Amino acid sequence: MRAYAEGLVLALIALFALWGAWQVPAASPGDTWAGIVPFSASVALLLLSGLMLAGAARQTAGDTGQDQDNRATLQIIGLFIIALLYQQSFRWFGYLLPTAIVAPVVLYFFGVRSRIGLILSMVFCPLVFHLIFFVLLGVFPPYGEVFDLLSWLQG
Repeated sequence: MRAYAEGLVLALIALFALWGAWQVPAASPGDTWAGIVPFSASVALLLLSGLMLAGAARQTAGDTGQDQDNRATLQIIGLFIIALLYQQSFRWFGYLLPTAIVAPVVLYFFGVRSRIGLILSMVFCPLVFHLIFFVLLGVFPPYGEVFDLLSWLQG
């Protein structure tokens, strides 16, 4: 059951990512399409989910860790909901604020319990991702409709 849930959630994430990549506007002549990296990553995730589902179909029915599988399934579904909320919050709050909120939540979800580490992730995750995508790769950051921390910081 757990392997099916993981494969299905990964397939759903990949489909949402594909949809999001197609929302990136076309590149002007001579430029590289900004959606090439998310599109390639979502296709890879979709292929990986297909492999996971095929592997789950081959597993035997004799499952001894049912309680652990149920717990893991709930964790996977919870992470999927966090990912959906994170993606949708870009529209309202831009990039920096949702990343600063979600980074420590996901790290805590994966077992990081250091308060200092969680607080540092609120600053360093948005900063590092901003530098990689918006400075080095030249992708335009999404600006929020309700509030955007980036435009507030830039003045």
